[in-house]
Amino acid sequence: MYLFQIFNNRNLLLIILFVKVILNWLILSIKRRMLWSLIGHFCISLSLMDVALFTSMMITSFFKTCDIFGAPIGFFQVCLILQFFSNVYSVLHFPICLLSGLDYLVNLRNLSKSISVFRRILYNFTVVFLWIGAIVYASCYYNFNLPMLTTLDSMLYQCDVPIGIQSLVLSALILITLVLVTIYCWSNLTSLVRSLHVDTYLNEVVMWSSHPAAQLQPQSSKKQILTNVAMCFSVTWMPFILLQLTIVLIWAPLPAYMDLNVPWLCFINSFLIGTVYWMNHKDIPPDVIPLIPDGFCHWDCCKLQQVPLKYNGKWFQDNEIKGPNILMA
Repeated sequence: MYLFQIFNNRNLLLIILFVKVILNWLILSIKRRMLWSLIGHFCISLSLMDVALFTSMMITSFFKTCDIFGAPIGFFQVCLILQFFSNVYSVLHFPICLLSGLDYLVNLRNLSKSISVFRRILYNFTVVFLWIGAIVYASCYYNFNLPMLTTLDSMLYQCDVPIGIQSLVLSALILITLVLVTIYCWSNLTSLVRSLHVDTYLNEVVMWSSHPAAQLQPQSSKKQILTNVAMCFSVTWMPFILLQLTIVLIWAPLPAYMDLNVPWLCFINSFLIGTVYWMNHKDIPPDVIPLIPDGFCHWDCCKLQQVPLKYNGKWFQDNEIKGPNILMA
């Protein structure tokens, strides 16, 4: 349990919840492509739950002051509401990550410009089932502790709120995976960074790399795809990765009602897509890549392609000039 202290006026808590609600809806309104997936539907439901939590906190702030179990009734209800929502949130990280991974494993290669009615119904049913299961589990297996008056200040109370252990474990696993992939693909990463070029081709801006390892052999191709995926994911999410690294290293878990949020789910979404993309890149047609439900990473930059080579200021087909194949990055 995490010992979280709340002032009786609850202003700071309301500000935190308000910022979380605004941030959730802002991301969902800007990154709409993510809504085509199971984790996108779950983000909408999470945003609604956060609105319900913030609204309940606002309602309790209007209660008149009267004591119950040694604490003002307003704070007593705030503590119980926080404990309930935190208990529910704290058990949802693993299930939504597992189900979203299965969703991408099955559907990533068959994306279309619109979601079928069956998939929408399936996503909504799955999300409702997750929330009902989490609520039932939290109600049956968690104990709700009453707030206690501190000895230091008569206006300061302590409320035991669960912490988000599952998110810390998942973040640690992702960080370890990134370190292992970086070690495995270190030579390709350094070569790719050194050989990147930005140019124009057919009136379009392209980024290309004259990479000697891009001979499109099965083994080297799979390793180079992994290199591209790791680079795309790491560059896009570098600030968030550094934040997660700091949290994991100092082991500073957040209260569960703050820990499960839309930015963290977007981070997990990109990691799951990158993993499935690398595993099944040969089965994913090029016209599907722009439809991948990720509003942050541009996965079309990770596809290996043999394209015309620029030589002495002119563009030639790869079979017209002797030189390294071209790797689109």
